[in-house]
Amino acid sequence: MRPIEVRQEVKLFAERMEKRLQAHDDRPGWKNERTDYLYALLVSKVDKLGITNDSSRESNLKLTADIANFAMMIHDNMSREEHEHES
Repeated sequence: MRPIEVRQEVKLFAERMEKRLQAHDDRPGWKNERTDYLYALLVSKVDKLGITNDSSRESNLKLTADIANFAMMIHDNMSREEHEHES
């Protein structure tokens, strides 16, 4: 399999996501959280972005990274569960 070349836009977004995750390193993490709980958090962030009157560019960029992070957490947990069932 050939290496995947990551687009600059994806790299920059992933770095923002990681920065948001690191800002919450004091929390226990997502690996033991239920999917429905993570999904509810994701939806709440999407809703907040959709109705925000906040014209703060930085605030909106944080929201988009949070949305992506909750999707990543769900993906990670589902992937891990799938791998555990295969073992």
